[in-house]
Amino acid sequence: MSYRFQRAFYGLLLCAIAPAAAQQDQGGFLAPGDSLKKILPFERIIFLPEDGFTFYEVPNGEFKGKILPGPPLSSSGSTGDIDTLLSSTITGASIRPQLLSIDNYFETSDDRYHLTFDRQQDGYVRVFFDGYRGWISTEEIKSKGFVLTSWMAFYGEAKGNMIHPTEKIAAVRMSPYMDAPIIETADELYSEITTIGICEGSFCKVKVVQYKNPYDPTKSKEENILKKYKGWLQIIDEEGQPLVAHNSHGA
Repeated sequence: MSYRFQRAFYGLLLCAIAPAAAQQDQGGFLAPGDSLKKILPFERIIFLPEDGFTFYEVPNGEFKGKILPGPPLSSSGSTGDIDTLLSSTITGASIRPQLLSIDNYFETSDDRYHLTFDRQQDGYVRVFFDGYRGWISTEEIKSKGFVLTSWMAFYGEAKGNMIHPTEKIAAVRMSPYMDAPIIETADELYSEITTIGICEGSFCKVKVVQYKNPYDPTKSKEENILKKYKGWLQIIDEEGQPLVAHNSHGA
């Protein structure tokens, strides 16, 4: 292979890889940073700053609204029977103050709720709330003690995470490519999937313990093991959204 051909080949390869790499951190959630965690009250359930987050129509665009902790106040200043710890409010230039559904948040295994984002652009992240869409400045996020946590980092990059496919089954491949040969198809019920802490592109390496189907309750866990193997599992899709979830409650 000539030097000129090598340069052309690797140039094309880098162009093909770059979009996929850029998408790895597109989606995720807003989490309190280490310094903020130390001062947050234990009873805080929804992670929002006291003065909320401002969101805009587009990156660097016009003001659209705010997301605030707690329920909207009535004309008398009362919150009624609403759980103030498990509620938040959206309001804006053309948005009347209204209670946000808890479904807008991502719940982690410690029973805490986080705002999610699905895209990053020009120093902003895109968020959705009950049909409303807007962009929050990453500068504001960081200035208020929060950090961006990508789905890839949360689910795949840490060693020892026990995960399962959100679509009940998922292919475990020989290498981190969509067209790589499939070793096995892991399922949610009879496969124990643990991350190894090695990731490439949208895939992470995992070790899988596959149990017999049906599982024999009269035998030990070890006796019910059908096979053990390692391979590559796709963690996020082409839009940077998660294809897996933690086995622990809420995540």
